[in-house]
Amino acid sequence: MGLTWKCWMSWWWGTQTLVLICLRNRVNGQIGYSVMEELEKGTAVGNLAHDLQMDPRSLFNRKFQINYDTKTQYFDINTKNGMLYISNKIDREELCGSSVTCEIKLGIVLDKPLEVFQIEIQVLDMNDNSPVFPEDINILKIVESSVPGAQFPLEAAYDPDVGSNSLCLYDLSPKDLFSIESPSKDNKSKSLVLVLNQALDREKQASHLLTLTAADCGTPKRSGTTQIRILVQDVNDNAPTFRHPIYRVSIPENYAVGSLIVVLKATDLDEGENGVIEYSFSSIGSRSVKQLFKIEKNNGEVHLKGLLDYENKKYYEIHVQAKDTAQLPMTGHCKVIVDVTDVNDNPPEIKISSLSGAVKEDSSPGFVIALFTVTDRDSGPNGQVRCQIPDNLPFYLDSKFSNYYSLVLKDNLDRESVAEYNVPISATDNGIPALSTTAYIYFSVDDINDNPPLFTEELYFFSIAENILPGSLIFQVSASDKDSGKNAQLLYALLESYVEGMSVSHFISINPDSGNVFSVDSFDYEKMQMFQLQVEVKDHGLPSLSNTANITVFIQDQNDHSPEVLSPVPTSEMVLRSMKVGHLVTKLRAVDADAGYNAWLTYEMDPVSNTTLFSVDSYSGEIRIARNIKETEENMHKLVVIVRDHGQPSKSTLATIMINIVETSEGKNNDYIMVVKSEHQTTGPAEHLIIAAAVMFSTLVFIFIFYKGFQFYMVFKDMDRQHRTEDFEYVRNDWTLLEHQKCKIPLYFTSRSDNNATLTLHRTSCSTSDRRIAEQLVLDNNQQGETKRPSPIDSIISK
Repeated sequence: MGLTWKCWMSWWWGTQTLVLICLRNRVNGQIGYSVMEELEKGTAVGNLAHDLQMDPRSLFNRKFQINYDTKTQYFDINTKNGMLYISNKIDREELCGSSVTCEIKLGIVLDKPLEVFQIEIQVLDMNDNSPVFPEDINILKIVESSVPGAQFPLEAAYDPDVGSNSLCLYDLSPKDLFSIESPSKDNKSKSLVLVLNQALDREKQASHLLTLTAADCGTPKRSGTTQIRILVQDVNDNAPTFRHPIYRVSIPENYAVGSLIVVLKATDLDEGENGVIEYSFSSIGSRSVKQLFKIEKNNGEVHLKGLLDYENKKYYEIHVQAKDTAQLPMTGHCKVIVDVTDVNDNPPEIKISSLSGAVKEDSSPGFVIALFTVTDRDSGPNGQVRCQIPDNLPFYLDSKFSNYYSLVLKDNLDRESVAEYNVPISATDNGIPALSTTAYIYFSVDDINDNPPLFTEELYFFSIAENILPGSLIFQVSASDKDSGKNAQLLYALLESYVEGMSVSHFISINPDSGNVFSVDSFDYEKMQMFQLQVEVKDHGLPSLSNTANITVFIQDQNDHSPEVLSPVPTSEMVLRSMKVGHLVTKLRAVDADAGYNAWLTYEMDPVSNTTLFSVDSYSGEIRIARNIKETEENMHKLVVIVRDHGQPSKSTLATIMINIVETSEGKNNDYIMVVKSEHQTTGPAEHLIIAAAVMFSTLVFIFIFYKGFQFYMVFKDMDRQHRTEDFEYVRNDWTLLEHQKCKIPLYFTSRSDNNATLTLHRTSCSTSDRRIAEQLVLDNNQQGETKRPSPIDSIISK
């Protein structure tokens, strides 16, 4: 037998190291392969890249992942050639037990874009296991009175292989006294029965040795043996007999420990001790069965002793014997088949596999975000699972393969609204009561540069003082970007523009990171009162987005100029002693280059002048005689006038004037008048403020008059010509009556009746010449039926 096995193995590995049947069916992303068990590591299964119709290099570039539902990873992919190969040796019996089909499902997940392919690999059985009996030697005690056809149970052999490689026949030798029978496969039996063919005679032969061989139908064939020793016992008339040779019961897997399963009943026709029956496990019962169940010795009740699990084992065979208490006891046998039914005691299990923890903001609807599998160890409706997510999320679930689900983008994302998601996945089975499990898929939204920077203001207005030091911080602009990361990192810059013919960068600079604006050179209000510029802000995104802001900068005047006395300055002036108080001697005119209060000048006499004869007007600078000139007055007077502005601090200029008082006979001579001024620069007079106010007031009055006149014109324009003629007559006569009403001379009228109504007004003139003036007012009434308008004369007379 051993030689035969070695020959078959040599033929197997000699003819073909690999037995592989590749069934490549790509239907909706599903590919199938078949591979033999026990192949060595590294054995190729199939060219996965070719079957997926993609370049093998893309497997590595797209960061492939393999998801598997087994405890051990049996397969891997060569990223250089795309070949699927065995990474761990497969033992089909360990993986799938005695199941007819053994399948390994792989999920191949690729990124950019996220795709999933399901690989189904059928593991083919190899005849690598021989049938094995639980015991090498079985001892049976059979009374010599047993009749031919009596059956004695034996435990069957076990072969973990399936199909043609599984156990298919038994052979017993010698075959003269006994034969072997196997029950039908319908009852899932793992036991045999030894059948007595001829009556036994203890006096001739007290024991018999049988050899039982179990063989499979594989290639090469494998077999196993066990020995059966028969001990022939003296006569015991009747053996206990069960009502049924096979009992079948069904209990749920959550059946309570200690609960009654079935009551077995056997009868023995003997009396006394030979008829007393005790129940127990048969010698061929497995250890696991004895640990889960308990048989009451006296009444045959079978109770549950341990916990059941439908997912581990779905049925059990309990071999029970009933034995009497005679000196040479006899036994009867039966079998109890316990079917375990499933209950919904396993909640669904969710296994999440996501390639990345981030999803781009501009991902299109239909983009696969994550993959996960849902399994339930229960069966039937208890193992049927439905998955769902909240309806208010921009995602939906898609399932192309059994137990495989995809979280798919339904609507566009907006990172500025929601930056991250923690999506709850709820899986619920159809059991009663239903069990559910919740898992969470967390990911963040990767920002794209879809928001330009925005300044805090569209228009900026700043005021800065003139004469600030170069390098001083004068103001700051600020912008924000709703994006994140580099897309929100901002860079500030001045746009090229010109101020007074020079580049704006000649005057100011900007910090590109903070938006702080610094002076490059000092400013002079007298040369430039205002300038405008544009600042651009751009982000670091790709492509970069930008925005601009318009900035108006006003230069504030500083009191940096002293008043300046204007020319012409009187070079000589004299004052006659006969001149009266208030006489204008001379007038100083000064200006200040500054503006506002800094240019508002006042004149005052310096105390060093030490004279009360002259005074200076504070605002006009006029120097007049303040009192009568005495005969004893000195001839020469030195006046020092201070011209002062209103700046803070104030600046001033001194003007020195020499005035000579002469007698009337000496005539006018201004050779003695001198003006001494300081060397400080000066600017405009205070009178400019008064002139500007007068001009503005006059302009407003003119606009008002023009507006009223225009209103009158528009009303008058719409009247017909006849009415306009009458209106002129009314106005003229009204004016005439009003003029002469002042004279209070009696008025009298004469009238003439004809086609034209004529009214003559007579009055006496108020002039000194006593001249008579007659004015005639003619009311033309050529068109009969016309409604006459009331005469202004009537209104005057009524008054």
